[in-house]
Amino acid sequence: MPRTKRHTPTHADGRPLKITFADMRSMGVRGVLVYCHCGRHVALDADRWPNEVRLSDIEPQFVCQGCGSRGADVRPDFDRGNPRLAIIGLKETAN
Repeated sequence: MPRTKRHTPTHADGRPLKITFADMRSMGVRGVLVYCHCGRHVALDADRWPNEVRLSDIEPQFVCQGCGSRGADVRPDFDRGNPRLAIIGLKETAN
């Protein structure tokens, strides 16, 4: 039996429509991971964005400080709080 193709809602520019920050917070997730297309990434606290905003709404706002590319992939940081699994956004160097 053939599998039915599931329709994924999208923005006008074709990007997938992602969950809201309220949806994410209801799962107990308090941070996001932001991935640039060049491979750089950072973990951010999500408290700065209101509940009604979708993760996909903020993706075009990011500019990579490494390559200068605009746009990113934003995902919930399910591993935040687990130092073995979480991505470190900024490491301090010892002098």
